[in-house]
Amino acid sequence: MFLIDARCGDVVEIKEFLDKGSILKKIEAMGLRKGDTFEVIRRWGRNLLLKNGNNRLIISSDIAKNIEVELVGTTFKPCEFKPCKRKRWRWGWLK
Repeated sequence: MFLIDARCGDVVEIKEFLDKGSILKKIEAMGLRKGDTFEVIRRWGRNLLLKNGNNRLIISSDIAKNIEVELVGTTFKPCEFKPCKRKRWRWGWLK
């Protein structure tokens, strides 16, 4: 399974990096190592928000295609991102 296939709430462990070129250097610079466990918090279009303890990372889908992961567990809580519920006020004659 690849990281791009993970859903919101999945806990995954990194098994292998498929690309050995410049993308591997970018991945390691972000703090992703083999054997690390991450939780997928949110998917925004082409991006994934990952959480490891107090650290949060945003990974693009191009990089996530090159990361092989294993599903460790699943949390059934809803995604963390919640829209603002405050009322919007309009100006002037648009009330």
